Amino acid sequence: RADIRLVDQEMMTYSWYVAKLAQHLPGVHFPGRFWDPVLSETKNTFDFRRFLLHNTHRDVFACIGLSDGDPSWERTFTRWPLGVCDYLVPVQKQFHPEEWAQRTRNIYNWTEPHNSFHPASWERVANEEMWQARMKTAFFLFDLAERMQGDGRARLYELSYTLYKEIVAAHSDYPPNWDKNLALACERLLSSGHRGYGPDGLLACSIHHFSLYLEKDPTDPQAPAIRSAVTHLLKERNKLHQSQKKTPG
Repeated sequence: RADIRLVDQEMMTYSWYVAKLAQHLPGVHFPGRFWDPVLSETKNTFDFRRFLLHNTHRDVFACIGLSDGDPSWERTFTRWPLGVCDYLVPVQKQFHPEEWAQRTRNIYNWTEPHNSFHPASWERVANEEMWQARMKTAFFLFDLAERMQGDGRARLYELSYTLYKEIVAAHSDYPPNWDKNLALACERLLSSGHRGYGPDGLLACSIHHFSLYLEKDPTDPQAPAIRSAVTHLLKERNKLHQSQKKTPG
């Protein structure tokens, strides 16, 4: 595709690579001889923040993660999930949750079954990466809701819950953490007081998927806490049923 410019972040640590790409990738600006998180005027280096600032005229996507060694960009830019990639945008750019959820809902065409490769193989790692990408938007929306207050919080929980529910319903075999995440989304949606869903259904959803997760991954260090949560949710559901029996029909 002539509209895409591919740059390897790790390879940008080599001056010969940057010089070569600068000749062959018109429109991509390299603000120095090579990438180095520790800026040096004498060496004429650049960090990732400067690279992004010099390329705001283009959409920039980082795929399969970003280097942990260079957090320089994090105060100026943020990332929105797009499959196995992240869309890097200025922090002041407005995020529209519903629009982004719709945009990323049907971009996945990975057909390799989950757990179809030997545990020690690189194919297993790559396949897991592709499967986990399906839930990145749901996870992102949930995390966003956890860090905010106000009226929009319940809506974010609802969007996260909806996306998790869709991907879980669409597959019979999927990563175990999807069950845990869906269970959490059910619980948070219930706690948020969203009126569009019955409490019994959300309690049942949370109990069911927490229990499924414990069956699939009983060695999780958080297993005792999850079991306690299931016990609490069962009590809450029982209380709800008792109150419904006492309420005149």
